[in-house]
Amino acid sequence: MVSQLQLVADRFALDGEVESIVPLGEGHINATFTAATGGDVRRRYVLQRINRTIFPDPVAVIRNVERVTEHLRAKVLEEGGNPDREVLCLIRTVEGGAFHRDAEGEVWRCYAMIEGASAHSALGKPAQAKTVARSFGRFLRRLSDYPPDRLEITLPRFHDTSHHFQTLRDAAEADPLDRLSEAGAELAFIEERDDAISAWTALLSSGKLPRRVVHNDTKVDNVMVDDSSKRGVCVIDLDTVMPGSPLTDIGDLVRSALTGPETIGQSFRPAIFRAAIRGYLSEAGALLDESEIDRAVLATRLVTLELGIRFLVDYVIGDRWFPISRPGENLRRCRVQLELVRWIEGRAHELTGIVRRAAVRSRRARRGSTTIDALRFRIDGGRART
Repeated sequence: MVSQLQLVADRFALDGEVESIVPLGEGHINATFTAATGGDVRRRYVLQRINRTIFPDPVAVIRNVERVTEHLRAKVLEEGGNPDREVLCLIRTVEGGAFHRDAEGEVWRCYAMIEGASAHSALGKPAQAKTVARSFGRFLRRLSDYPPDRLEITLPRFHDTSHHFQTLRDAAEADPLDRLSEAGAELAFIEERDDAISAWTALLSSGKLPRRVVHNDTKVDNVMVDDSSKRGVCVIDLDTVMPGSPLTDIGDLVRSALTGPETIGQSFRPAIFRAAIRGYLSEAGALLDESEIDRAVLATRLVTLELGIRFLVDYVIGDRWFPISRPGENLRRCRVQLELVRWIEGRAHELTGIVRRAAVRSRRARRGSTTIDALRFRIDGGRART
Protein backbone atom coordinates (compact mmCIF):
# COMPACT_ATOMS: atom_id res chain seq x y z
CA MET A 1 0.00 0.00 0.00
CA VAL A 2 2.81 2.39 0.84
CA SER A 3 4.42 1.79 -2.54
CA GLN A 4 1.14 2.66 -4.28
CA LEU A 5 0.85 5.81 -2.21
CA GLN A 6 4.43 6.69 -3.07
CA LEU A 7 3.61 6.40 -6.78
CA VAL A 8 0.65 8.75 -6.28
CA ALA A 9 2.67 11.26 -4.25
CA ASP A 10 5.35 11.32 -6.94
CA ARG A 11 2.78 12.65 -9.43
CA PHE A 12 2.48 15.92 -7.47
CA ALA A 13 4.96 18.80 -7.56
CA LEU A 14 6.10 18.54 -3.94
CA ASP A 15 9.13 20.28 -2.43
CA GLY A 16 11.65 17.54 -1.73
CA GLU A 17 11.54 13.78 -1.70
CA VAL A 18 8.73 12.02 0.15
CA GLU A 19 10.05 10.37 3.31
CA SER A 20 6.82 9.07 4.83
CA ILE A 21 3.12 8.66 4.13
CA VAL A 22 0.78 7.90 7.03
CA PRO A 23 -3.03 7.91 7.50
CA LEU A 24 -4.56 11.19 8.63
CA GLY A 25 -7.76 11.88 10.54
CA GLU A 26 -10.97 9.95 11.04
CA GLY A 27 -13.05 11.16 8.10
CA HIS A 28 -16.00 9.02 7.09
CA ILE A 29 -15.73 9.52 3.32
CA ASN A 30 -12.35 10.04 1.61
CA ALA A 31 -9.05 8.21 2.24
CA THR A 32 -6.62 10.79 3.62
CA PHE A 33 -2.89 10.65 4.28
CA THR A 34 -0.05 12.91 5.39
CA ALA A 35 2.93 12.94 3.04
CA ALA A 36 6.12 14.37 4.56
CA THR A 37 9.13 15.44 2.49
CA GLY A 38 12.74 15.78 3.55
CA GLY A 39 15.65 17.83 2.35
CA ASP A 40 16.63 21.39 3.21
CA VAL A 41 13.00 22.43 3.69
CA ARG A 42 10.79 19.82 5.33
CA ARG A 43 7.14 20.09 4.38
CA ARG A 44 3.94 18.14 4.92
CA TYR A 45 1.08 17.64 2.52
CA VAL A 46 -2.42 16.18 2.66
CA LEU A 47 -2.82 13.45 0.06
CA GLN A 48 -6.44 12.44 -0.51
CA ARG A 49 -8.33 9.93 -2.64
CA ILE A 50 -11.87 11.11 -3.42
CA ASN A 51 -14.51 8.49 -2.75
CA ARG A 52 -16.11 7.74 -6.12
CA THR A 53 -18.98 5.86 -4.50
CA ILE A 54 -20.05 9.00 -2.65
CA PHE A 55 -18.98 11.49 -5.34
CA PRO A 56 -19.74 9.93 -8.76
CA ASP A 57 -17.98 12.81 -10.52
CA PRO A 58 -14.82 13.50 -8.48
CA VAL A 59 -13.46 15.82 -11.15
CA ALA A 60 -16.49 18.08 -10.62
CA VAL A 61 -15.54 18.16 -6.95
CA ILE A 62 -12.05 19.32 -7.91
CA ARG A 63 -13.43 21.98 -10.25
CA ASN A 64 -15.62 23.39 -7.49
CA VAL A 65 -12.72 23.45 -5.05
CA GLU A 66 -10.55 25.29 -7.58
CA ARG A 67 -13.23 27.94 -8.18
CA VAL A 68 -14.02 28.47 -4.52
CA THR A 69 -10.42 28.61 -3.31
CA GLU A 70 -9.45 31.04 -6.07
CA HIS A 71 -12.26 33.38 -4.98
CA LEU A 72 -11.42 32.99 -1.30
CA ARG A 73 -7.74 33.76 -1.87
CA ALA A 74 -8.66 37.03 -3.57
CA LYS A 75 -10.96 37.94 -0.66
CA VAL A 76 -8.32 37.16 1.94
CA LEU A 77 -5.81 39.34 0.09
CA GLU A 78 -8.33 42.20 -0.02
CA GLU A 79 -8.73 41.91 3.74
CA GLY A 80 -4.97 41.91 4.35
CA GLY A 81 -4.81 38.26 5.39
CA ASN A 82 -2.55 35.36 4.49
CA PRO A 83 -4.18 33.25 1.76
CA ASP A 84 -1.54 30.52 2.06
CA ARG A 85 -2.75 29.91 5.59
CA GLU A 86 -6.41 30.94 5.46
CA VAL A 87 -7.39 29.08 2.28
CA LEU A 88 -6.81 25.51 1.20
CA CYS A 89 -4.03 25.37 -1.39
CA LEU A 90 -4.23 22.68 -4.06
CA ILE A 91 -0.82 21.40 -5.11
CA ARG A 92 -0.54 20.95 -8.85
CA THR A 93 0.61 17.72 -10.46
CA VAL A 94 3.95 17.56 -12.24
CA GLU A 95 2.01 18.06 -15.47
CA GLY A 96 0.29 21.16 -14.04
CA GLY A 97 -3.11 19.62 -13.39
CA ALA A 98 -5.27 19.86 -10.29
CA PHE A 99 -5.57 16.10 -9.72
CA HIS A 100 -4.02 12.75 -10.53
CA ARG A 101 -5.97 9.75 -11.80
CA ASP A 102 -4.25 6.47 -11.00
CA ALA A 103 -4.25 3.23 -12.98
CA GLU A 104 -7.46 2.09 -11.27
CA GLY A 105 -9.28 5.30 -12.13
CA GLU A 106 -9.15 6.72 -8.63
CA VAL A 107 -8.87 10.50 -8.41
CA TRP A 108 -6.28 11.95 -6.05
CA ARG A 109 -5.57 15.51 -4.95
CA CYS A 110 -2.98 17.11 -2.74
CA TYR A 111 -3.15 20.09 -0.39
CA ALA A 112 -0.43 21.97 1.41
CA MET A 113 -0.63 21.17 5.13
CA ILE A 114 -1.75 24.07 7.33
CA GLU A 115 0.90 23.87 10.04
CA GLY A 116 0.47 25.02 13.62
CA ALA A 117 -3.28 24.53 13.51
CA SER A 118 -5.63 21.73 14.52
CA ALA A 119 -9.21 20.61 14.01
CA HIS A 120 -11.27 19.66 17.07
CA SER A 121 -14.30 17.39 17.04
CA ALA A 122 -15.46 18.36 20.53
CA LEU A 123 -15.83 21.90 21.87
CA GLY A 124 -15.81 22.10 25.65
CA LYS A 125 -16.04 25.87 26.01
CA PRO A 126 -18.35 28.49 24.52
CA ALA A 127 -15.33 30.48 23.34
CA GLN A 128 -14.30 27.54 21.17
CA ALA A 129 -17.77 27.29 19.66
CA LYS A 130 -17.74 31.00 18.89
CA THR A 131 -14.34 30.74 17.19
CA VAL A 132 -15.44 27.92 14.91
CA ALA A 133 -18.77 29.61 14.15
CA ARG A 134 -17.05 32.88 13.22
CA SER A 135 -14.93 30.96 10.73
CA PHE A 136 -17.98 29.48 9.01
CA GLY A 137 -19.74 32.86 9.05
CA ARG A 138 -16.66 34.45 7.49
CA PHE A 139 -16.65 31.70 4.86
CA LEU A 140 -20.22 32.57 3.87
CA ARG A 141 -19.43 36.28 3.82
CA ARG A 142 -16.38 35.89 1.62
CA LEU A 143 -18.34 33.83 -0.90
CA SER A 144 -21.44 36.01 -0.78
CA ASP A 145 -20.66 37.63 -4.14
CA TYR A 146 -19.78 34.39 -5.92
CA PRO A 147 -22.58 33.32 -8.31
CA PRO A 148 -24.02 30.03 -6.98
CA ASP A 149 -24.82 28.75 -10.48
CA ARG A 150 -21.11 28.60 -11.33
CA LEU A 151 -20.74 25.67 -8.96
CA GLU A 152 -21.66 22.09 -9.84
CA ILE A 153 -23.90 19.85 -7.73
CA THR A 154 -21.40 17.32 -6.41
CA LEU A 155 -23.77 15.49 -4.07
CA PRO A 156 -27.41 15.65 -5.24
CA ARG A 157 -30.13 15.66 -2.55
CA PHE A 158 -27.52 15.89 0.20
CA HIS A 159 -29.81 17.95 2.46
CA ASP A 160 -33.10 16.64 1.08
CA THR A 161 -34.57 15.47 4.39
CA SER A 162 -37.68 13.97 2.80
CA HIS A 163 -35.49 11.91 0.49
CA HIS A 164 -33.50 10.55 3.44
CA PHE A 165 -36.77 9.86 5.29
CA GLN A 166 -38.14 7.86 2.36
CA THR A 167 -34.86 5.98 2.18
CA LEU A 168 -35.32 5.08 5.84
CA ARG A 169 -38.86 3.87 5.22
CA ASP A 170 -37.66 1.69 2.35
CA ALA A 171 -34.83 0.31 4.44
CA ALA A 172 -37.17 -0.38 7.36
CA GLU A 173 -39.61 -2.22 5.12
CA ALA A 174 -36.85 -4.42 3.70
CA ASP A 175 -34.96 -4.77 7.02
CA PRO A 176 -32.29 -6.85 5.26
CA LEU A 177 -30.34 -7.72 8.41
CA ASP A 178 -33.27 -7.98 10.84
CA ARG A 179 -32.01 -4.96 12.80
CA LEU A 180 -35.23 -2.98 13.03
CA SER A 181 -36.24 -4.71 16.25
CA GLU A 182 -33.44 -2.78 17.96
CA ALA A 183 -34.50 0.56 16.48
CA GLY A 184 -38.29 0.59 16.75
CA ALA A 185 -38.39 3.51 19.18
CA GLU A 186 -36.10 5.59 16.99
CA LEU A 187 -38.15 4.90 13.86
CA ALA A 188 -41.38 5.82 15.68
CA PHE A 189 -39.83 9.07 16.92
CA ILE A 190 -38.90 10.05 13.38
CA GLU A 191 -42.28 9.01 11.94
CA GLU A 192 -44.00 11.33 14.41
CA ARG A 193 -42.20 14.24 12.74
CA ASP A 194 -43.35 13.44 9.20
CA ASP A 195 -45.21 16.74 8.79
CA ALA A 196 -42.23 18.78 10.02
CA ILE A 197 -39.94 16.99 7.57
CA SER A 198 -42.29 17.64 4.66
CA ALA A 199 -42.68 21.32 5.55
CA TRP A 200 -38.92 21.77 5.91
CA THR A 201 -38.18 20.16 2.56
CA ALA A 202 -40.87 22.24 0.89
CA LEU A 203 -39.39 25.43 2.36
CA LEU A 204 -35.88 24.70 1.09
CA SER A 205 -37.16 23.93 -2.42
CA SER A 206 -39.76 26.71 -2.58
CA GLY A 207 -37.48 29.46 -3.84
CA LYS A 208 -38.60 31.69 -0.97
CA LEU A 209 -35.17 31.59 0.65
CA PRO A 210 -32.11 33.28 -0.90
CA ARG A 211 -29.91 30.92 -2.90
CA ARG A 212 -26.30 31.24 -1.76
CA VAL A 213 -22.95 29.44 -1.92
CA VAL A 214 -22.82 27.37 1.27
CA HIS A 215 -20.47 24.80 2.76
CA ASN A 216 -23.12 22.12 3.47
CA ASP A 217 -20.97 20.18 5.97
CA THR A 218 -20.25 22.57 8.82
CA LYS A 219 -19.03 20.10 11.41
CA VAL A 220 -16.82 21.81 13.96
CA ASP A 221 -13.79 19.75 12.92
CA ASN A 222 -13.97 21.31 9.46
CA VAL A 223 -12.30 24.43 10.84
CA MET A 224 -8.56 24.59 11.51
CA VAL A 225 -7.84 26.55 14.70
CA ASP A 226 -4.44 28.13 15.35
CA ASP A 227 -2.64 26.22 18.10
CA SER A 228 -1.21 29.38 19.67
CA SER A 229 -3.75 32.18 19.18
CA LYS A 230 -6.78 29.82 19.27
CA ARG A 231 -8.31 31.76 16.39
CA GLY A 232 -10.00 30.13 13.44
CA VAL A 233 -7.59 29.87 10.53
CA CYS A 234 -9.17 27.99 7.65
CA VAL A 235 -12.38 26.23 6.69
CA ILE A 236 -11.61 22.83 5.17
CA ASP A 237 -13.43 19.94 3.45
CA LEU A 238 -14.91 21.87 0.54
CA ASP A 239 -16.28 18.88 -1.37
CA THR A 240 -19.91 19.74 -0.64
CA VAL A 241 -19.69 23.49 -1.31
CA MET A 242 -22.71 24.02 -3.53
CA PRO A 243 -25.68 26.34 -4.03
CA GLY A 244 -28.06 26.14 -1.09
CA SER A 245 -29.34 27.82 2.04
CA PRO A 246 -27.21 29.06 4.96
CA LEU A 247 -29.89 27.55 7.19
CA THR A 248 -28.43 24.09 6.61
CA ASP A 249 -24.99 25.42 7.51
CA ILE A 250 -26.27 27.10 10.66
CA GLY A 251 -28.20 24.01 11.68
CA ASP A 252 -25.33 21.60 11.12
CA LEU A 253 -22.84 23.93 12.81
CA VAL A 254 -24.93 24.29 15.97
CA ARG A 255 -25.76 20.59 15.96
CA SER A 256 -22.09 19.66 15.76
CA ALA A 257 -21.09 22.16 18.46
CA LEU A 258 -23.75 20.78 20.81
CA THR A 259 -23.20 17.07 20.29
CA GLY A 260 -19.48 16.75 19.80
CA PRO A 261 -18.41 13.40 18.27
CA GLU A 262 -21.59 11.68 17.14
CA THR A 263 -20.97 8.48 19.08
CA ILE A 264 -20.33 10.25 22.39
CA GLY A 265 -22.55 13.30 22.67
CA GLN A 266 -22.32 15.70 25.59
CA SER A 267 -24.54 17.69 27.88
CA PHE A 268 -26.42 20.09 25.60
CA ARG A 269 -25.81 23.59 26.90
CA PRO A 270 -27.53 26.84 25.97
CA ALA A 271 -24.17 28.60 26.42
CA ILE A 272 -22.70 26.59 23.53
CA PHE A 273 -25.76 27.32 21.39
CA ARG A 274 -25.50 31.04 22.21
CA ALA A 275 -21.79 31.19 21.42
CA ALA A 276 -22.20 29.40 18.08
CA ILE A 277 -25.06 31.65 16.98
CA ARG A 278 -23.26 34.82 18.08
CA GLY A 279 -20.07 33.77 16.33
CA TYR A 280 -21.79 32.98 13.05
CA LEU A 281 -23.92 36.13 13.00
CA SER A 282 -20.95 38.34 13.92
CA GLU A 283 -19.54 37.56 10.47
CA ALA A 284 -22.58 36.67 8.37
CA GLY A 285 -25.45 38.46 10.12
CA ALA A 286 -25.47 41.32 7.63
CA LEU A 287 -26.09 38.88 4.78
CA LEU A 288 -29.04 37.04 6.27
CA ASP A 289 -32.58 38.31 6.04
CA GLU A 290 -35.20 37.99 8.76
CA SER A 291 -36.71 34.85 7.25
CA GLU A 292 -33.36 33.10 7.62
CA ILE A 293 -32.58 34.35 11.10
CA ASP A 294 -36.05 33.48 12.38
CA ARG A 295 -35.63 29.88 11.21
CA ALA A 296 -32.22 29.19 12.79
CA VAL A 297 -33.71 27.05 15.57
CA LEU A 298 -35.93 25.19 13.12
CA ALA A 299 -32.89 24.54 10.94
CA THR A 300 -30.91 23.13 13.84
CA ARG A 301 -33.77 20.84 14.78
CA LEU A 302 -34.37 19.50 11.24
CA VAL A 303 -30.73 19.17 10.21
CA THR A 304 -30.13 17.22 13.42
CA LEU A 305 -33.14 15.02 12.68
CA GLU A 306 -31.85 14.49 9.14
CA LEU A 307 -28.50 13.23 10.39
CA GLY A 308 -30.26 10.96 12.85
CA ILE A 309 -32.24 9.53 9.94
CA ARG A 310 -29.08 8.96 7.92
CA PHE A 311 -27.37 7.15 10.79
CA LEU A 312 -30.44 4.96 11.28
CA VAL A 313 -30.60 4.12 7.58
CA ASP A 314 -26.99 3.06 7.64
CA TYR A 315 -27.51 0.93 10.73
CA VAL A 316 -30.49 -0.86 9.18
CA ILE A 317 -28.80 -1.61 5.85
CA GLY A 318 -25.48 -2.72 7.31
CA ASP A 319 -23.23 0.28 7.95
CA ARG A 320 -22.34 1.03 4.34
CA TRP A 321 -21.89 4.81 4.51
CA PHE A 322 -20.51 5.68 7.95
CA PRO A 323 -17.60 3.45 9.04
CA ILE A 324 -17.97 1.87 12.47
CA SER A 325 -15.48 0.67 15.05
CA ARG A 326 -17.90 -1.57 16.96
CA PRO A 327 -21.34 -3.13 16.38
CA GLY A 328 -24.32 -0.83 16.81
CA GLU A 329 -22.27 2.35 16.51
CA ASN A 330 -24.53 3.95 13.91
CA LEU A 331 -27.58 3.25 16.07
CA ARG A 332 -25.86 5.00 18.97
CA ARG A 333 -25.00 7.90 16.68
CA CYS A 334 -28.66 8.11 15.69
CA ARG A 335 -29.76 8.18 19.33
CA VAL A 336 -27.44 11.09 20.13
CA GLN A 337 -29.00 13.12 17.31
CA LEU A 338 -32.57 12.31 18.31
CA GLU A 339 -31.84 13.24 21.90
CA LEU A 340 -30.68 16.64 20.68
CA VAL A 341 -33.91 17.00 18.66
CA ARG A 342 -35.87 16.42 21.90
CA TRP A 343 -33.74 19.00 23.69
CA ILE A 344 -34.32 21.62 20.97
CA GLU A 345 -38.06 20.98 20.91
CA GLY A 346 -38.27 21.39 24.67
CA ARG A 347 -36.34 24.66 24.61
CA ALA A 348 -37.50 26.16 21.32
CA HIS A 349 -38.78 29.39 22.89
CA GLU A 350 -35.58 29.94 24.87
CA LEU A 351 -33.33 29.18 21.89
CA THR A 352 -35.34 31.47 19.60
CA GLY A 353 -34.82 34.27 22.09
CA ILE A 354 -31.08 33.63 22.03
CA VAL A 355 -31.03 33.88 18.23
CA ARG A 356 -33.01 37.11 18.18
CA ARG A 357 -30.82 38.75 20.80
CA ALA A 358 -27.72 37.65 18.91
CA ALA A 359 -29.11 39.17 15.71
CA VAL A 360 -29.73 42.50 17.48
CA ARG A 361 -26.24 42.32 18.94
CA SER A 362 -24.66 41.77 15.52
CA ARG A 363 -26.62 44.69 14.02
CA ARG A 364 -25.44 47.01 16.78
CA ALA A 365 -21.86 45.88 16.24
CA ARG A 366 -22.15 46.59 12.50
CA ARG A 367 -23.59 50.06 13.15
CA GLY A 368 -20.73 50.77 15.53
CA SER A 369 -18.20 49.60 12.98
CA THR A 370 -19.78 51.81 10.32
CA THR A 371 -19.61 54.82 12.62
CA ILE A 372 -15.94 54.20 13.36
CA ASP A 373 -15.15 53.83 9.64
CA ALA A 374 -16.96 57.09 8.89
CA LEU A 375 -14.99 58.88 11.62
CA ARG A 376 -11.71 57.56 10.28
CA PHE A 377 -12.71 58.69 6.78
CA ARG A 378 -13.28 62.24 8.04
CA ILE A 379 -10.02 62.27 9.99
CA ASP A 380 -8.15 61.14 6.88
CA GLY A 381 -9.65 64.04 4.96
CA GLY A 382 -11.67 61.79 2.69
CA ARG A 383 -8.70 59.71 1.54
CA ALA A 384 -9.35 56.11 0.71
CA ARG A 385 -8.03 53.63 3.25
CA THR A 386 -6.27 50.41 2.31
